[in-house]
Amino acid sequence: MEILQGRRSLIGGDITVEDLSSLLWHSTSLRERQTGGRFGLPWESRPAPSVGGLHAMRVVVMPLGDPSTAGEYVPDVHGIAPIDAEALEINRASLAEMLDCGTGTTLQLACDVDLLEACYSNAGSLLWREAGALSATICQVATGLGLTSVMLGRTGDGILRAAGIDRRLVGAGAVQVGSFPTRLGEP
Repeated sequence: MEILQGRRSLIGGDITVEDLSSLLWHSTSLRERQTGGRFGLPWESRPAPSVGGLHAMRVVVMPLGDPSTAGEYVPDVHGIAPIDAEALEINRASLAEMLDCGTGTTLQLACDVDLLEACYSNAGSLLWREAGALSATICQVATGLGLTSVMLGRTGDGILRAAGIDRRLVGAGAVQVGSFPTRLGEP
């Protein structure tokens, strides 16, 4: 209950690799996978709820500082797959316009709509439910780790294309995370 009471939308500073690793692990870690799920596809259990256990969301990590942690997060191996650096600049420009911030790390969400459509009619609404569930989970975990978080009002398709992410994936929002300010107004 303390985490729910303590969560606030705040812009923070750059985060450490250790904090990023913990945030991604606790937000998306694979707890269980079974074959032969409801749709004949693998079913997974992860911290965020997901329709049919499909977990169609992916996370693309885009730090505003050191680019060494940039990439598509691969939860099965708890690692990062490289992306094109052009996406980092497009993300930076988007954040400067939206939040006037130059620190922290953006977690861009990408959805495998084909996976949802293979299993459900009217899958478009499920995309936004999946995105909301994962975004909320990321924000709650960030609070629990002493980090800041802000949900961003964008889809991010252009950023995903620039990153070289699989063209089947569509932008589904983003969360900006950061270190907690030491003093109000200071990252």
